[in-house]
Amino acid sequence: MLDLVEIAKVEIVEPTGWVNVDLDSGKDDCVRTFMLQVAILSNHQNGRDTHLRQVKVFTPALPTPSELNLNFTSPLLAQFRCLK
Repeated sequence: MLDLVEIAKVEIVEPTGWVNVDLDSGKDDCVRTFMLQVAILSNHQNGRDTHLRQVKVFTPALPTPSELNLNFTSPLLAQFRCLK
């Protein structure tokens, strides 16, 4: 359980713009993880350095506290009803 598990391996030739990588594990609807490792195995364009400028990870939408209709009665808990 403590080892890294390879979920996706993608080979990209001459990438431009955003590249989407679907992380479908085949077991669940989503991949549950505490760490995501991205490895660049080789450079392109005659060995120039490869740069990751931004990585976006999207997760399934979860209900917000306001959608859960939590009716707190104590002032101590009522202060956590919404985010400011």
